[in-house]
Parts: sequence; structure tokens; C-alpha cells
Amino acid sequence: MNLTSEALIGNGAMIGHASYVLLIASMLMTRMVWLRILAIGSGVLAAVYSAFWLDDPVSVFWEMLFVLTNVGQLTITSYLNRRTRFTTEERTFYEIAVPGLEPAHARQLLQAGRWVDAEPGAVLTRQGERVSDLVFITSGEARVEVDGQPVGSCATGDFVGEISVSTGIPATATVTAVAPIRYLAFERGVLMKLLGRSSEIAQAVELSYRHGLRDKLIRANMAMAKATGGSTQ
Repeated sequence: MNLTSEALIGNGAMIGHASYVLLIASMLMTRMVWLRILAIGSGVLAAVYSAFWLDDPVSVFWEMLFVLTNVGQLTITSYLNRRTRFTTEERTFYEIAVPGLEPAHARQLLQAGRWVDAEPGAVLTRQGERVSDLVFITSGEARVEVDGQPVGSCATGDFVGEISVSTGIPATATVTAVAPIRYLAFERGVLMKLLGRSSEIAQAVELSYRHGLRDKLIRANMAMAKATGGSTQ
């Protein structure tokens, strides 16, 4: 085997490995557009490797079919994204709650909700009772109470009732509006059906829950430290 042949074999191995690296990387993407772009790159490299190094027309056919399928889906997604428009308050929800979603998927989620205006004193969740709606506050403020004692607050950008909605357990706190409030409400049954149909939307909502709970915990710790004169860690 001469040096040229060894170089060709080495290049082929690199292309073969690169196709799998791109395929694995595509599975790590949270946005479908990037997942498909990397999958297309993987398929093209795999087809080249199969054609020029393996001389395997069957693999070339299926790899190219894989590429064309992803190109078609990417084209459809790009078209739907370009057509998607948001109002100011819809964009607030999109950018804060689910920024990793494609705009077209965010539109599906928004269509599952309804906009509600509530006056001070409106109860969003009641401790010990099951929550019927997941609430996302776009303006206003609400007080959070446990056993009648205030423990925190919720304002623009906060979810209310996410734990109860996602698990089905009764609410752990009572949340009451303390100012005129506007929010996006998702009826639990409708939301769960949508999340069951779309893994992309389900992952984005779950990530938003985690971030929201983290932020609430940080605020609660800071409030407790302020009340006791201590410091947060």
C-alpha cells in the first residue's frame, strides 16, 4: 500500500467519523432548525463516505433520502417561521418563557392559551386545591401565601401553578393578585395534550419551569436573608 492509498483511507475514516460526530451533535440541539442542519451535514458526509470509500450504493441511497427528508422538513419549518407574527404581549411570553422554541411551535403553544384580565383580589391558585390553569403573568403582581402567611410574590415573567399542573398534586400555596393583572392561562388538560403531541414544545416548557423555579427560589432566599439580616449563599 503506497502513501497515496494510505492517505485516501485516512481521509475516508475522518469523513466517516465526522458524519457520526455531526449526527450525535444534532441530537444535542434544543432548536429543531439546528438539529436538522447538523443532520443534513451528517447525511451528506455519510453518503460521500459510502459512495467513494465503501462503494455501497444502498447506503448512498438511504443517506440521500435521509438528507432530502431533513431538507424538506427544514424548508417547511423555515417557511412557517417566516409567516409567524407576534403581538407585543405574545412576544413577551415567547422571549421570556420559551425562547428556544421555533416561532411556529411557539405559535402553537400560544393558541392553546387564553388571555385573562383580573382585578386585585383574584385568586390564581388556592393552597390544597388542584390547579386547573397554568398561568403566565405578563403584567401586574400577585402575593404568594402558605398557611395564610406571605412567603413571596409573582410578577411579569413568572409562571403560577406549574408544579401542580405538571404533577397533578394540589397547589402548595395560595396566589392572589394584589394589582390589576393580565396573564396567559393554559387549561391543564389542553396543555398536557399539546405537550404529549410535541416533544419540542414539551422540552421547552419543562426548561422554562426549571428556570422559573430557580428564580423563585433565589428570590425567596434573598427575601428570607433580608428579613433575618443574613446573607444568601
